[in-house]
Amino acid sequence: MVSASNQDLDLKLRFSRVLFSQGYWSPIEVELSQFETTPVEVKRKSLTDLDVLGIKFDELFTVHKVVGDCKTGKSVSDVNRLFWLRGVMSYFGADQAYFLRNRIDSHAKAIAPKMGLRVLSEPELESLEKALNVSAIPLPLADQDVHTQVASLWGLGIKKGEKPSPEDLLLKELYSYLSYSYWYVDPHRNPLMLISHFERSAHLLKPTDPRHVLLAHVGAERFACSLLEIASHVQAQGAADVPKHARIYLYGGPLALKEKEEFFKLLNKATGSQERLDIPALRDILELVGRMVRNPSGASDILRHLSAIYHWRVQLGKESLPALSANGQNTAAIVLAKDVATTFARATGISESFYETMQSL
Repeated sequence: MVSASNQDLDLKLRFSRVLFSQGYWSPIEVELSQFETTPVEVKRKSLTDLDVLGIKFDELFTVHKVVGDCKTGKSVSDVNRLFWLRGVMSYFGADQAYFLRNRIDSHAKAIAPKMGLRVLSEPELESLEKALNVSAIPLPLADQDVHTQVASLWGLGIKKGEKPSPEDLLLKELYSYLSYSYWYVDPHRNPLMLISHFERSAHLLKPTDPRHVLLAHVGAERFACSLLEIASHVQAQGAADVPKHARIYLYGGPLALKEKEEFFKLLNKATGSQERLDIPALRDILELVGRMVRNPSGASDILRHLSAIYHWRVQLGKESLPALSANGQNTAAIVLAKDVATTFARATGISESFYETMQSL
């Protein structure tokens, strides 16, 4: 999450709302990075950023990804952006990519289909918004003021010239992981890494601090996305024996799991200790994944509901959550979203009161 002060923000938010209306969880300004090991440290190098990212899991737990590139500057070359977008689409493994601009050159429109891309000018975006009736969504997804207010809560908030404390540096690691590393590391590593990062900072996070509330909700969203990735792997194995296949996924495959189990056996034999490979919370996590697999209609919409709960209940202070689709309220998604938040809090040691606004839903 980066500064909202940019001229492309209107297009980003509007396209994000379009994707949301079609069932996608749609964060904006997602930065892609690469990490390089030096003799002294691991350094992050920024590659590029995705103006809009859409992620959707269908009821078979197949993941669908859409990326959007939004530009308004006069010096931008449409054709160059299309070639760039095609590369980003392939790098990120997206199914579809959109180029949005106030006005798009005719030659760019001509080559876009050959590249497997889609283009939307301002009038075409407006027409799409009307066709999808996105204004029927009560959430302020395209409201720049609301987005700017939320974006201002992201980060340590250290004043210029102040030296960060050891506690600030610990939280900085958490922010860095959520902003960059989460999108870079192998997906199977994210659930345990996410828990570990929050566990180390749990004693610093206060439910009375709006910055920390946002952190906790972003963490829950990332956690839900990671659990859906696990469910997708389990589904690929026939959805039988969820704990077995989920553990295989989490530890990087059957051979990697066997190696880790053998290591812990040798460690315990050598030290006389009773160290366990699985974290204490793993049983609850696997049980939750099993419930998600058994409730695909609810599980497939957890991400949108977690995002909506933060914006509607926490940020705006509204009461009941509005329906996110024309089919009415997805009760199963709300129940599972609450379960994700509770499981995440218990696994990481952060206060469950971060998610108290969910409990009355």
